[in-house]
Amino acid sequence: MPENTYGKPARPFELWNIGNYETVYWQEKQDEYLGFMLKLYQSQPLTGFRYLHGRKGDRAVHIGPSNAPVTMEEVEKVVIECRANNFNKVDVLGWEWSYEVNELAKTLAKKNGVDLKLVQIPSVNEIKSSLVGFDLQLLKIRDEVVEKELLKYVKFPEVAYLELETKAKEREVTLKITDFQLAPTAELAEIASKVKDSRELIDYWAIDWDYKGDTFHNKWQSFRVKKNPKVDYEARNQYNDSGEYQIMVKVVDVFGNDTNKVLKVKIK
Repeated sequence: MPENTYGKPARPFELWNIGNYETVYWQEKQDEYLGFMLKLYQSQPLTGFRYLHGRKGDRAVHIGPSNAPVTMEEVEKVVIECRANNFNKVDVLGWEWSYEVNELAKTLAKKNGVDLKLVQIPSVNEIKSSLVGFDLQLLKIRDEVVEKELLKYVKFPEVAYLELETKAKEREVTLKITDFQLAPTAELAEIASKVKDSRELIDYWAIDWDYKGDTFHNKWQSFRVKKNPKVDYEARNQYNDSGEYQIMVKVVDVFGNDTNKVLKVKIK
């Protein structure tokens, strides 16, 4: 095909398909959703609790909603239930995270004597790619299939610490990544000595400047390339109308793990 077929050079793009129809179905099958996630996380279900859904070893497990970010209010209720029932360790699993959770959740838990971990649920596509030939909507995948096909591929990484700074001037918003820290792992230890700025561990990040709480629309992105092995740490957006907007940020680290964060901004 001739290089000038389209008249303009092509720009790189990414196709996102987050499988919203599965998460919509899961909303209507809450018990099956919780059971499936606990199975994937290799944990056992708990009964008699409102916010503690399971147990993995000596840690309680809370599964966040499939259709909304985990909020600080939700985390606080989990911590209160842990204290009331003598659980001093808990894993909070989530698909997305409200802005303040990343900064405040562990501090709140520590003050209450609870060791809390924020754990990222893998994307629907990641789960589906390991289950070719199965229908996730059924949420009734046999235990042996989970053990043979899923557990060796699907990982639940601890959520990275992502610090964002936002500035609004008139109708322009500037968003900057000021810090990015990964939880200690063997893989990270191997390359730690080569990393001068922890933000160099970001492979790619994208922004939806007007996130509606359902599908993520990639409105801006920055990724590493050979000639420039660092992403841009700052992005700007001009809004046409005043009002309150919800912004969603997706960050992919060099190990392929996602960190998602949702924040709000007011445009005057």
